[in-house]
Amino acid sequence: MNNISWRHHYLPVFYLKGFTNDSGLLKIFNVEEKRFLKNGKEFSPESFFFEKNSNTVIFGSKKSDFIEKCYAEFDNEMATLIEKIRLSDYSTNYGVTDDDMPRMNHFVSLMYWRLPNKREELKKIIIDNDIETLGLELKNKEGVINNEIKEKFKNSEPFHISYRYYNSLMDSLRGFECRTPYSIIESHKNLPSVCSDNPVIFENDNPKVYADNYLFPLSGKRLFIKANRRNEFPPYLRMLVDAVVYKQAQKYVSCTDESYLNVLDTLFERQNLKELKAEIFRIIK
Repeated sequence: MNNISWRHHYLPVFYLKGFTNDSGLLKIFNVEEKRFLKNGKEFSPESFFFEKNSNTVIFGSKKSDFIEKCYAEFDNEMATLIEKIRLSDYSTNYGVTDDDMPRMNHFVSLMYWRLPNKREELKKIIIDNDIETLGLELKNKEGVINNEIKEKFKNSEPFHISYRYYNSLMDSLRGFECRTPYSIIESHKNLPSVCSDNPVIFENDNPKVYADNYLFPLSGKRLFIKANRRNEFPPYLRMLVDAVVYKQAQKYVSCTDESYLNVLDTLFERQNLKELKAEIFRIIK
C-alpha cells in the first residue's frame, strides 16, 4: 500500500511563504494564550496552519488522500499566479488577465471552506439541504433513487470531507453571473507581514462567498479586493486590514515582528471587529 499524505494545510505552504521574513520564516502568536510560541522562535511555513489527516477519507479499510491531491493541484496553479502578481506591479496590471480573476475567486472559496472554523457551518448546510440542492444526484445503476442510501451517504464522514472541496466548485457556478469587479493593490513595503488562520475579510457577517464583497491578503505586500472600489487605497488601510486578520483569528496569527501586534492592539483598541470591517469597506467604496 502506498504511503499517503497526513500533513494537510488549510493555509497552503506557498501562500504562507508570502508572509515570511527575509529568511523565509515567521513567528506564531497564540491568540487564546496571548503569547508568541517558544518565546518568539521563528518557524518554517510548513510547521503550522495544518491538521493531521483532515482531508483523508476512509472507504472500508482503505485510506485515500485524493481530496488533498485535488487541493494540491489547484494550489500549484495558484502558486504560479500569485508569484507572478508578487513580481509585477500596477503598470502591468500585476501580470494578470480577466481570465485570472475568476480563478482567484475560486481560490478564495477553497481557502474559506477548508478552514477548520467553517466545519460546523458546512455541516449545517449539508444537514439542512437534500442531495439535489447540494448539487448532486444519487441513483443506482437502474436509475432509481434510494432515499435511505441517499441519507446515509449524505451523513457519512467521507462525504462531509469531500464536500468541502466540491462546494467550492459549486461556488464557481453560483457566482457565474456575478459582475463585481476585482482589483489588486500594492500595500506599504515597510510594514511587517501578518496572516492568520482566518485571513479572508468579508463585508457581511454571513457571507455568500461567490457573491459578496471581500478583501483577501495575497501576501504581506499585495491585497486582492472584490468590491465596487471607487477610492484610492490609503497607506494606513493596510494596518486596518492587518488588525482585522489578527482579531478574527481563531487560534494562530503569524507575524514577522512581535511588536507589530502590540501596535495594532494600541491603535485599534477602541474598535471591535465589526467596526473595523465596516471602516475598511467604507473607505474602499
